[in-house]
Amino acid sequence: MIKVYQISSETLDKIYPQSPFMYGRGENKFFDLKKNLDNYEHVADIDAKDLDEAFEIGNIGPDNKIMRWKNMHSLSVGDILEVSPGEKFIVARFGFDKVEAA
Repeated sequence: MIKVYQISSETLDKIYPQSPFMYGRGENKFFDLKKNLDNYEHVADIDAKDLDEAFEIGNIGPDNKIMRWKNMHSLSVGDILEVSPGEKFIVARFGFDKVEAA
């Protein structure tokens, strides 16, 4: 089971009024992940064997592999996936980047 963490649209509009999809660009000058980790909420669990499969299921299904706990949008750049306790990855422009402990 892979946990999905996202920032709600309402929160994102308040903390980051430009584009929420700028993670990883220009040495994070557009989005500081460490400053925003507390804004992420556990929104769903996806029954997947790895990050790539979780990304696919989070975007095209099947829906029966997703257990939603809160409103969840399709997976995109800036969302966080937790594969095991404490082992988190953020969806990057290409692939996934490991989230280092803050």
